Amino acid sequence: MHIGYKRVSTHEQNPESQLIGIELDKVFTEIQTGYSTKERHQLQNLIDYVREDDIVFVECMDRLGRNGYDLDNTVEFLLKKGVEIHFVREGIVLGKKNDLMSKLSYDMMKSFIHFFSQLFKERQRIGIQKAKEEGRYKGKKSKFSTEVVEAIKRDLPLRKSKNQIATELGICRFT
Repeated sequence: MHIGYKRVSTHEQNPESQLIGIELDKVFTEIQTGYSTKERHQLQNLIDYVREDDIVFVECMDRLGRNGYDLDNTVEFLLKKGVEIHFVREGIVLGKKNDLMSKLSYDMMKSFIHFFSQLFKERQRIGIQKAKEEGRYKGKKSKFSTEVVEAIKRDLPLRKSKNQIATELGICRFT
């Protein structure tokens, strides 16, 4: 079977712009950022669905994994299932008949994806640090109202258990 995996990050983006002109028997479409593989349910469905000798088509490598580690885990799992993977934009085909050039191209592109992912995180960290120094960054907003925060501050010194406090306030203990 020829199976497609399409992923866009937001609802404003159009997944139909991917894998144009490729005859597919089944398509898994995801509207989800690529950072968490665990949150990508269509990718998990694809992984569960594919069988040996299936061919998976992906528009480009960064649609399958946001960093080299996630990409490699997904690719290795699919290859162990006997699935062939076509990265259309890069022109890379991985599978049982791996040729050395495809493997080299994959490894190089994976390295670039990982590098740019790390570069983005570093730039973000620097930007946040600078904004903090300038007093423009306040951090993530609290999930709790000031009343809940005050109740927690009041109850913790009274030696109430965290479970008891969470139950009384209607919140998760871990939160």
